[in-house]
Amino acid sequence: MFRILFLVIFLPFRLLYQIYLRLSLLFQSGREVYELEFPPVFEDSYKSYFVKKLQGKEETVTRLELLILLKLIQKNDKIKTLDISLPPLEWTLSEFYEFRNQLLAIKESGKKIRIFAKEGGVGTLLLLTTGSEIYLAPESEFMVLLPSAEPMFFGKFLKAWGIEVQAFASGPYKSFAESFTRGEFSKEAKKNLETLILDLRKVLLTALTNGNKSLESLFYKPMLSADELLSAGVIHGIKTETEFFSEDRKIYSGTYPSRHYRMKEFCLFPKRKAEVVVLPLEGGISGGDFLHKNRENGKIEAFSLIPNLKALSEDKKIKAVILEISSPGGSAFYSEQIHQEIMELKKTKLVTAYFKDTVASGGYYIGSATDHITASPVCITGSIGAVSIRANLQKLYKKFQLNKEAVGFYPFRDIHSEFQPLSKQSVQYLESQIKKIEGLFYRRVSEGRKIPLEELPKIGMGRVYLPTVENRIVDSLGGLLDAVHEVKERLGGRPITLTEELPAYNLKNKIPLLGGLLAELKTLESLSEVSLLSPIRLDWKNRRSITH
Repeated sequence: MFRILFLVIFLPFRLLYQIYLRLSLLFQSGREVYELEFPPVFEDSYKSYFVKKLQGKEETVTRLELLILLKLIQKNDKIKTLDISLPPLEWTLSEFYEFRNQLLAIKESGKKIRIFAKEGGVGTLLLLTTGSEIYLAPESEFMVLLPSAEPMFFGKFLKAWGIEVQAFASGPYKSFAESFTRGEFSKEAKKNLETLILDLRKVLLTALTNGNKSLESLFYKPMLSADELLSAGVIHGIKTETEFFSEDRKIYSGTYPSRHYRMKEFCLFPKRKAEVVVLPLEGGISGGDFLHKNRENGKIEAFSLIPNLKALSEDKKIKAVILEISSPGGSAFYSEQIHQEIMELKKTKLVTAYFKDTVASGGYYIGSATDHITASPVCITGSIGAVSIRANLQKLYKKFQLNKEAVGFYPFRDIHSEFQPLSKQSVQYLESQIKKIEGLFYRRVSEGRKIPLEELPKIGMGRVYLPTVENRIVDSLGGLLDAVHEVKERLGGRPITLTEELPAYNLKNKIPLLGGLLAELKTLESLSEVSLLSPIRLDWKNRRSITH
């Protein structure tokens, strides 16, 4: 009732806004080119007005905002040509691959894509090969480094210094500890890594060559110039930046796609939209600081994330949550806590996941709790299992005439010592703990992915791989917008409002002096001398609304 009354009261203003949109678009009639420079980096945190002014930098966009802009361009039948400038891009592989697919969708819609670049790497080349017309500057150079690996093994080096590292792993493919215990890979771990690298290389070469196998050898070269790419037929010409961005083009304004979309979607009494929140989770998994529950970039901390999940659960406007995960894993204990909280969230919301760059071990543990998993085709995933390492420094200490004596030790106390050798009883205990963690991990995956427990060793035991639907490790392959589309379908196709829940920008990570000051304040607070950094009530000022 109140909503209808509100709409009626503000209807004249909405009509005026619609007239304004139509007039502004009318002045752009006869144009057909939209010009876009991709951002070197994406915004990954919420920044207050004060922080933006303090930085003095031009504000950039989030990855989701750019993806939606490209989607609007794809759907806009007025835009005939998209001119793209590629500066040096600090993106991840999955981001390059995702935007490549979005550009291909624009191209397939009948639009012309013209791309200009001066430098870059494999990722920039992935974007270039989507163009209808591709031009490089005369001095252009591209560094090419396809997937490969050269791990370093410290096992023999550490032993020479008297450092003995013991590893307790749940499977032969759980190879994290091998760098510290061996002089080379085990056969199983090496074969697993080789398979992953070759699979990933195949995906990238297919994209770089657009399926033309005769071009594959070109991308084995460490450096490619504009002349080499032109002679191979990869690009269409060499131009200066001024020549490419000639002034005779009829260019739309930067706001044209969103204004055109708003005008087309306008209706007198719009339907109520369901709010869908994208929650980025990136980094290693740990507990964090229990007293200071502010989410930070590059960390998945249970003490800050769980209150966020609870708040999402209590917000009645939110109908679905997409967890955008990129994590190599971390603490099994805190992975289980986060997993349980996601299960609680599922009682009130639809919860799905998008696997971005690397979602392995603990990252997969928490992702398996969701209702549906969409994964980037180049996301490294798996590593279902557990591993623990312990260093014994007794021989190292004795090299330097240092000694420690065990006083008042009791059974299993040696596990917490870096000097005393492990007893047979302690070794058996640690091995049993690893098997216990592995068993719980398997049960969580079995429950979440509907895979019989007896089948899990075929995809578990620490294996890493590219995601596939066939082994049920994920439900579908695609990008973040595909994950959004999946949610929209699961909500019955109803209109949605898409928002991102970004962590607040953390000044202490950028200003060393400020970071030191905060550390001192935390120390004082722990001694009960001051109380300047007490926990604050969670609010949603960090949420960034996006048109969709």
